Amino acid sequence: MHRNLTDMVRVTEGTVRTAALRHLPAILSRFGLRIEPLLDEVGLPHNVLSEAENTISLETAVALISLCSERTGRPHFALLAGQKMTLHDLGLVGLLMLHSANVGTALRGMILTLHLHGRANAPSLSVRDDVAVLSFNSYDAGVDAQQVANFTLAASCNVMRTLCGQTWAATEVLFSHRAPSDRRPYSRFFKAPLRFCADRTALVFPSSWLSRRIPGANPETRKAVQQRVAEMVNRQDLDLLTKVRRALFTLMIEENVTIDDLARMLGVHKRTLNRRLAEFDTTFAKMLSEVRFQLARQLLSDTDLPFVEIAATLNYTDASTFTRAFRSWAGVTPSTWRARHTLDLRGRLQPGPRSDGYRKRAGH
Repeated sequence: MHRNLTDMVRVTEGTVRTAALRHLPAILSRFGLRIEPLLDEVGLPHNVLSEAENTISLETAVALISLCSERTGRPHFALLAGQKMTLHDLGLVGLLMLHSANVGTALRGMILTLHLHGRANAPSLSVRDDVAVLSFNSYDAGVDAQQVANFTLAASCNVMRTLCGQTWAATEVLFSHRAPSDRRPYSRFFKAPLRFCADRTALVFPSSWLSRRIPGANPETRKAVQQRVAEMVNRQDLDLLTKVRRALFTLMIEENVTIDDLARMLGVHKRTLNRRLAEFDTTFAKMLSEVRFQLARQLLSDTDLPFVEIAATLNYTDASTFTRAFRSWAGVTPSTWRARHTLDLRGRLQPGPRSDGYRKRAGH
């Protein structure tokens, strides 16, 4: 039986498996750099990347990639790192995708289980007419969303090429941040039209790819992996508020979010959901506002989208309604907030103590 059926570590909120970063030493070596001094700077032990099932905080992982970007002089370093990631780096999640019946099933399985690998993104797949959109919302407000977006899109493109073959190509790649000064590394890798300052981070492609069968998929292996994944999901430590927030990030991409939509996604009755939220001294409206505020801050700081488009993305009826809501959250207007907040890569390199940022797998 495949080793990953028994070896995948439990990932807690705000952490990722180090398998996602195992290619960093090789990338750095191309620029004549060693990773050990950078690990020292972010407070990680030198052997942290030697075991795929070690975990580190998402904040520390992003800080490490940002530091790599700074030291190599490559603003697109997160893109280089994401290009090296494979389905095998996703452990059980990737194994389940490789043995799914078709691409659509594989992607929907990833959406349901990606949190087993790491808590960085809330993914979503939408299909309208003949267009499929695989979207990602950065889940943690405390990390550099641009770095997460670049890494995630490159890794997702690799996933699609693995599942569909090298002839697969996106019809458009969307970035929810401003255009870089040099777009050439992005164009070379994605080989597709690029749109920066978009309202989401996403790969857009023909929906016909979703029905494509995956070569080499084994039904027996799939059954074994599904059972193991189900066991892991049942043991997850996600509390109600975490589940609600993740669901809201996913729903926000798709449509006007209602309590009925949320309850349906979580598999509970609306009255039960309202009662359980009240036990945590919160409400659906309050949590929806918190998610909207986080997405609004990211779109204001990382893109030049006009307020009317941000309002539409967050499902407000018009820009003035969005402006009033944002002022109630931040105490200032969106224009004032945008003027005060610009993406400062170096300012986000704030590594924490090793005890907060790293967890070695038990027994290793």
